[in-house]
Amino acid sequence: MTTATSLATENTKYVIGVQYDGGGLHGWQAQPGQQTVQGLLETAVGRVADHSITLAVAGRTDAGVHATGQVATFESSARRECHEWLRGINALTPSTILVSWVRETHANFHPRYSATARRYLYVFYDAAPNPFVNGLAWATQSLDADVMHRQAQDLLGEHDFTSFRAAGCQSLTPRRRVDRCEVRRTGAYVVLDIEANAFLLHMVRNIARALVDIGQRKVEASIGSMLLACDRNQIGATAPPQGLYLYQVRYPEESFPGPVMPPILTAT
Repeated sequence: MTTATSLATENTKYVIGVQYDGGGLHGWQAQPGQQTVQGLLETAVGRVADHSITLAVAGRTDAGVHATGQVATFESSARRECHEWLRGINALTPSTILVSWVRETHANFHPRYSATARRYLYVFYDAAPNPFVNGLAWATQSLDADVMHRQAQDLLGEHDFTSFRAAGCQSLTPRRRVDRCEVRRTGAYVVLDIEANAFLLHMVRNIARALVDIGQRKVEASIGSMLLACDRNQIGATAPPQGLYLYQVRYPEESFPGPVMPPILTAT
């Protein structure tokens, strides 16, 4: 028989959608003495819950990287409605972090291990200098988005992505399956839209670098030849973090709210 005491201490698991401007933050993962997304959120959620909280997350983002579709979970014995969690957390976090939705979820749901795919956007800006895009896109010289898109199609499917893998990557295998890789122009912006079952460390940023060099005709090598070489030296310096957005994490068995386009791409 369930007692009142056991009901009072039973935890409920919640899943949250998170957006953030990573420009002034040291990435997702909590670090002593640094402002991070995880650290700031755990403090806020803990104050609403009135007890310490640990967040699990779909994917750790690096310093300077943004998100419009990050997903995280926490457990709490506090009795709060989802809208109360939402209002309370957002009142206690800086304006660069926003929890966009809160849902109760089941005990077996994990934001990382339950995911079947992740989708990133990388945003380039190739028009006249504009101080209002600083930190939100990679300002480059003129790009040929059509050439970039055609070349990017060689990344579709399952491959060894060693050429696009950072030296510090700890993944046991360099093989990944890319299901979407599109490059399109949106006014003054060029957007790389890429989805895979998982990503290697700096994989998207290294692909972005390779595509920029191709789009500016700075290299003769193709994306396909870079991929087949399995050699990181085929690619130039890793693209900067400010153009990268974690856009969507897919959970086919869940009905979470859809992705949110980065505001820089929707401004009129």
